[in-house]
Amino acid sequence: MAARCYDYGFVTNTRHLPLVGFPVVMDMDDPYFSEEEVRVLRSSPHLAAMVVTNRAAADRYRALGVTCPIHVIGQGVPAAGADPRTAGEPHRRKRPGELTVGYAAAWHLCGADRGAEPMYDVDHLVDELWPKVVAACPRARLWLVGRVGGVLERRLARRPDVELVGHVPPERVPDFLAAFDVGLYPRRIQHERSSVKVAQYLGCGVPVVGYRGVPTELISDVGSGLIVDSPAQFVAAVVRLLGDASLRSRLSALALSEAHRVRWDVLGERYAQLLDDVLPLKGAASGPAR
Repeated sequence: MAARCYDYGFVTNTRHLPLVGFPVVMDMDDPYFSEEEVRVLRSSPHLAAMVVTNRAAADRYRALGVTCPIHVIGQGVPAAGADPRTAGEPHRRKRPGELTVGYAAAWHLCGADRGAEPMYDVDHLVDELWPKVVAACPRARLWLVGRVGGVLERRLARRPDVELVGHVPPERVPDFLAAFDVGLYPRRIQHERSSVKVAQYLGCGVPVVGYRGVPTELISDVGSGLIVDSPAQFVAAVVRLLGDASLRSRLSALALSEAHRVRWDVLGERYAQLLDDVLPLKGAASGPAR
């Protein structure tokens, strides 16, 4: 019934496509490339255009036979960044002389935690990478921003080199990122999904060390971090940044100078122009409800 009220549509779930009888733009910020997803995208006569967050996703959809126009608009963050009224609290959590190395995610789990999966497991970071970083730089301290699984929490609760920040409301995440001396992207999963946290690092001017892949392409493009291909390189890059304040400062300044790339107000204008181009008004006097 609702579908009959509109001339154009903007949808975010492929299950909506069979229900519409008018041109739509499909936002695919979290693609799965499943057989059913691709079948719907290929068969819909009303799909005017798709939007994905990175070039790799666009290329894969084209290779799978999706023929509609595909546009790339990346993940975004609010323009404001850290809130001056609340940003001081994370800085007060720092110990004297501490070099803060941070990783933000919705969940931090270990293999023994309920619901553990490669996307949220931090065994590689906590067990393989971090001990070597601390051995080389005793002033370093790892902050895990986000919910922590029960098993992992018990393992790390008394570790002096780890700060379990826990859940932080989304609007306050920039406050904590701004306190990082170095931000991490330790996931080795290869997929065509962009990362909101990488956009947040850039927006907050945080130098990043991460594994090479689609999620860290933004950092590679801007040059605001060190992108690596192996665990040994990862450890060496973190240690290098912690030991070189001038390098951290240069990378931070570069990130801030390019932060407009991920600001929602800038991306929103691009999206609005795209919608106007793909779904043009049919006349000022009789324009459709959109």
